[in-house]
Amino acid sequence: MNKPESVRLEVFKFNLSPRKSYKGTNSFRDLFIKRTDEPTNIENTKLYLSFFKHMISILDSEYKVVRNKAFTLINENNQTSFSAPKNIIYGVLEGGQMGEGKTRRKLKNKTNSNSLDGDVINDKYFFYIYAPLNDSNGYIMFQIYQQDNIREEFMSFVFKEIYKNETDYNMPNYDVFIPQSIKDEFKSSAKVKELKFTETVLSTEIEKSASFMSINESYKIEIKITPIKSKIQMSLLDTLVQPFLKKSFNGIGLDNFDKKNVVLKNNKKTATFEMDGAGDIMPRIYLKGKIPISQFGVPDFDELKKYCDGILEGILSEQPKVKEI
Repeated sequence: MNKPESVRLEVFKFNLSPRKSYKGTNSFRDLFIKRTDEPTNIENTKLYLSFFKHMISILDSEYKVVRNKAFTLINENNQTSFSAPKNIIYGVLEGGQMGEGKTRRKLKNKTNSNSLDGDVINDKYFFYIYAPLNDSNGYIMFQIYQQDNIREEFMSFVFKEIYKNETDYNMPNYDVFIPQSIKDEFKSSAKVKELKFTETVLSTEIEKSASFMSINESYKIEIKITPIKSKIQMSLLDTLVQPFLKKSFNGIGLDNFDKKNVVLKNNKKTATFEMDGAGDIMPRIYLKGKIPISQFGVPDFDELKKYCDGILEGILSEQPKVKEI
């Protein structure tokens, strides 16, 4: 059983990785045609349907084992589907840790136990993939729980087995992505926990004696400023920071330090942001209160799909328009 407050969503941006020798068009349309062997003049909706069937045929069979975890697709009750106009494929997986070395025993019978070798300890997970045919950049949203999850195994598998082509495309590259709307939501009710200023200083800038300079070439200087017994609203950040920017260390003003970060706390969650608003540690998207979640910690997947639709709309509104092909 998972705690409802542990259910969260992770967002990743990924981009296709054509081989250096490839001279064709770098796009999902190009990759999908190669994966499905469809003609190059196929209509977009038919191509998305063909690729969806191709992807389902790979995922909806036996469990896929990746390292010490396994997963398979739940392809029933329309929980797994696609939308060609929206360029999305979404669905529900079942999977988790392999049971090797573990046993199962009934609560009222501690004498007899059964081995879990060859079994999978299942949870349900939701995935949502946006891959626009006219572009080479897409997004994956994956719902996880706070404890063990299969996100890394799933992404590794689909990138290797589905979003790759042996002759023309390597495995895609990907990185964590948080929409600006989520950053803004976190910051709107957050409190300032700490200010951090970081600078790399050469030994010669601190002490010119040969004995000191011979110890090490440079040092990372980090200055932390923490409010004591006070909860400072994010709205007061500019007023708080300005006096400290006028201070200096070793003749270097804090306003000229390489990195200037603020650590914010929202309830029990913390995140670090650069002073210009770009985060180097991103707030997570916790789903409790945003969609229905059962007492056992299982989200309502229909509502989660709608929530992902909204997240995607926000992401696309922040991105430059891409010309249709």
